[in-house]
Amino acid sequence: MKQALVNVRLRYDFPEDMSLEKIIEEVENLELPKEYDEDSFEWFGIQVEEDIVIPYWEFPIKKGE
Repeated sequence: MKQALVNVRLRYDFPEDMSLEKIIEEVENLELPKEYDEDSFEWFGIQVEEDIVIPYWEFPIKKGE
């Protein structure tokens, strides 16, 4: 079988007053499309204003890591 592999950037909206830590937690627990390959999840970032994105490498470190 041959498979086509594509990267897709999904967008989810969250309330303005939700913390970055809570957004990270919520996204990591989302139900993704059935075609999603579990090992392929990759963060892009969190958009906090129209032209400001916090890249994934600047996310706050979660406790215990």
